[in-house]
Amino acid sequence: MPDRIVGEIPKSARESIRVSLREKGGTLGCDLRVAVTTGHGPMRETPKGIRIPLARLADVIEALQEVQRLAGSIDQ
Repeated sequence: MPDRIVGEIPKSARESIRVSLREKGGTLGCDLRVAVTTGHGPMRETPKGIRIPLARLADVIEALQEVQRLAGSIDQ
């Protein structure tokens, strides 16, 4: 299966977080990588990032939702 980019979240004017479904070693995983642009050509991924096994994805989503809930309860 070819890599499939499913989203990009802007981080700054030059960087974004690229979310991909990627096969590595015969198994699928969710890959989160920093992608950068130099202003010439398409954005390129850096080695910075993490790979989440699909079996753990629900746990990560749950933890992120908890962070979002907690952050919403903090007076800013």
